[in-house]
Amino acid sequence: MYRCILPLSVILFGCTPSAIPPDVVPKTPPKRIISTLPSITEVLFDIGLGDRIVGDSYHTKYPPETAKIAKIGGLYDINYESIISLKPELVILSVENVTLRQSLSAPVLSVDHRSLSGMLDSYLVIGEIFGSDVLTIARKKRQELQNKLNEYVPKTDDKVPIRTLIALDRTHGIGRIQNLFAAGRDSFLTEVVARAGGINVVEDRTRQYGVEGVIFLAPDVIIDIHTSSNNVEQSVFDWQSLGKSVPAVRHNRILTLTEDFASIPGPRTPMLIEKIAQYFESLQE
Repeated sequence: MYRCILPLSVILFGCTPSAIPPDVVPKTPPKRIISTLPSITEVLFDIGLGDRIVGDSYHTKYPPETAKIAKIGGLYDINYESIISLKPELVILSVENVTLRQSLSAPVLSVDHRSLSGMLDSYLVIGEIFGSDVLTIARKKRQELQNKLNEYVPKTDDKVPIRTLIALDRTHGIGRIQNLFAAGRDSFLTEVVARAGGINVVEDRTRQYGVEGVIFLAPDVIIDIHTSSNNVEQSVFDWQSLGKSVPAVRHNRILTLTEDFASIPGPRTPMLIEKIAQYFESLQE
């Protein structure tokens, strides 16, 4: 037996159920879960459900136990045959992944990890599916994470927020800036930077920018996310191609993040905020 749950986007934005089908989740706690995002996997482990995950994204690297979990592809190349073969009792996916939700016959639950508040709420959304004991743990873990995040709040004193560009993805190691996607207001990273003491120079949604766009934005700091490599020097060298036209490049204020949690909203996000905050503080010494 299953029960229907309308996605949060339907409730908030009035999308019709015909456009976005309702979630259908088991009435009894599922024992076989597929997680389609690393952030979802981290939340599941945080509330004690890691042993129920039978499949997850090949981008998932944490915790180490996930290395033994079957992989079902990435965000844009899900292997439907793998999902079917794993016989999940619940697939947990991102609320905006309408195509995947429409394609699955398995029970689904949608969560919104595009913001820190959405990520925190997912603790309760997931916990409610698994009974009172798990929900109690989920509430406790959510509060603990909220308390850690509350240690970092946007500055209200005389300090001017540091104007920051967040390079979410690009082609690395070619000596120039190409295929750059900068995080926008629709990314949790905007709030991360604000809590660390900065402000995102991108006021639009996350999208691709060319060299001219970066020059126009004129960030004082560039946060360059490069989780697939530890070659920081090469990443910084790419930015040098912009010359002195960008303040962040002119003053060598480029923070390259190679940690996997740099692009994953979840229980390790306070570590990300702390690292950025420490960098910002070093600039003001």
